[in-house]
Amino acid sequence: MINEWNSRTSLSLLCKNWKKDRPKSEKQNLTLLIYNVEGLNTHVADVDLLIANHQPNICILTEIGAAIRKQIKFPNYNTIAQHGTNAFGGVIILYQQHLKCKIIDTEANFLMIELTTNSEAINIGAIYVPPNTLPPFTLLAKYHNKPFYIFGDFNAKHTDWGCKTTNTSGSHLRNWLESTGNVMITPTKSTSKRSNAIIDFGITHNASDWTSEVLNEGTSDHFPIIFQSSIAINDENVFRKTNWKLFNFFLYLVHEYWMSLVYNLDEQTFFSLFSSFLSALWDKCSEYVSATRYRKPWPPELLLLAKASGGNPERDIVNLGHLNCSY
Repeated sequence: MINEWNSRTSLSLLCKNWKKDRPKSEKQNLTLLIYNVEGLNTHVADVDLLIANHQPNICILTEIGAAIRKQIKFPNYNTIAQHGTNAFGGVIILYQQHLKCKIIDTEANFLMIELTTNSEAINIGAIYVPPNTLPPFTLLAKYHNKPFYIFGDFNAKHTDWGCKTTNTSGSHLRNWLESTGNVMITPTKSTSKRSNAIIDFGITHNASDWTSEVLNEGTSDHFPIIFQSSIAINDENVFRKTNWKLFNFFLYLVHEYWMSLVYNLDEQTFFSLFSSFLSALWDKCSEYVSATRYRKPWPPELLLLAKASGGNPERDIVNLGHLNCSY
């Protein structure tokens, strides 16, 4: 800053260079990717490419196989794994590290997490239903009256959702959906490479504004699917964080310059020039940071207490009981 001030740059250009615009808030909607990996040990490269190219907020992997016993990690994602009922089952949920998630339910071939969004907490599940078995309706019923989204390989076929044939699992699932009022989030084309069947999809309390795309990628016997929702998960608000010590120190350094201008400029010109400088200096000494990092300053009562006790915050908090503060 001092070098910039001492350069031959005009004051108006310096103020222009120091000026900062407030970043625009970007709204991000929830994106999921589901993929039956047909054994993760042999398809790790597939998953690496998919999350690198599409960057889903959440990735649900089914039919994990023996890889469930390993701690396979993917960059920038947290991993939750759940074993299956046989050597080919199991599910994994990958979620981006900045998301707030917690596990709320685990069963064989099933995982449920709670995701905190901008407006509410929602339940997102991963499921794998082995062939020739029925979906775990007793387990699914636990989320009937809650906002939930369960994705995975159901191995359920029905002509109602675009399959050429109907199987027992598909008939039971259709009846369950009708009786509970829940609905499906289904792709518009086959998700299996071995048959013309849509068996990888989602079930939910509300499918409004969900879209899907079957990706012609991967080496598994299933196609990966991207699901896009209107659920806002990251409306990134920012606040201005100013280094007031730097601001005051720089004013102290240049005050003689401004004092000299007082006697050489008319009042209106000086006021306009000095106001522009103060605004630019404020920007120069500030940064815009995520609102999630905002911490309210301590009130005067706590500052006095901290000084009196040697500045130990943990001890200060313990000793707050005798203070009658309202703030």
